[in-house]
Amino acid sequence: MTNQKQNKQSEKKGNVSPVVAAVAGAVVGAGIAVAGVVLSEEKNRNKIKDVSTKVKNDVVKNIDNIRNRAEIEKQKLEARIFKDKEKVRKVVNSAKNLLDKTTKEVNKAVTSL
Repeated sequence: MTNQKQNKQSEKKGNVSPVVAAVAGAVVGAGIAVAGVVLSEEKNRNKIKDVSTKVKNDVVKNIDNIRNRAEIEKQKLEARIFKDKEKVRKVVNSAKNLLDKTTKEVNKAVTSL
């Protein structure tokens, strides 16, 4: 019975080994310590600031380029749609004219009977 109680307790704890927890804590602590040392020097802070500013500017420039290309493609597509609408309009008008002509010819033939 005590074995089942221990299993239930370990399930509730999430089955995290104390050794794994200690190693994870040490890694996180070391990372924080390294970041603290790196950021404590003004030269490193300035370098990080310069790099982050350059990355931000590059991202903004790329977004602007993508927007410009998208706008150009949009304009090209709108022009193609306009041309295609004109073609469809001409075909529809031609079909209407042919239908009108055929209707008149049929009416004329029926009247002459």
